[in-house]
Amino acid sequence: MDVTQSPTREKYPLSTRKILKKTLGYSVMWVIALSFVMVPVSIFLSEASVSWIVPILISITVVALAVFLTYLYELWYFKVYFYDLTPDFIVIRKGPITPREITIPYERVQDVYVDQDILDRFFGLYDVHLSSATISSGMAAHIDGVVKEHADGLKGELLQTVSAKIAKTRGIAPTSAPTPTPIAGV
Repeated sequence: MDVTQSPTREKYPLSTRKILKKTLGYSVMWVIALSFVMVPVSIFLSEASVSWIVPILISITVVALAVFLTYLYELWYFKVYFYDLTPDFIVIRKGPITPREITIPYERVQDVYVDQDILDRFFGLYDVHLSSATISSGMAAHIDGVVKEHADGLKGELLQTVSAKIAKTRGIAPTSAPTPTPIAGV
């Protein structure tokens, strides 16, 4: 299975660390969920004179299987994750089983920002978010799992294109994206 590519994804590729990050995050949830199930089972089996090693072996097997299946799913998710900056729209499509696609015209983009959650910091990943006046933009309009250099590149290209499209629509000369000014004394 080939990775879904676009000119934008080739220029600003997702990091394969995204697969590990998502697998780790979901694996922790599997362990917590399994703990709620296995503690009562262990108590029941210990009262039934079954060795304590049996529930531990079952737990380890179930967790290993869950982690492996989660890894395979995240690998599949990574391979079908698609995003492209077309001349008129930003297209983001993700999800291998039930694909979701969001298409946002540049003129509707209100904000572009980069952020990280705790696991992103650990893996050195960033998410590029697009805000518009639609409900779906908050949930689906983001490209997650890129390194800092690519996140900044995507953000810059998006801001420049949004500015140019809005200027063209309003009939004024486009302005470049503002550059951050250094804070004095830092």
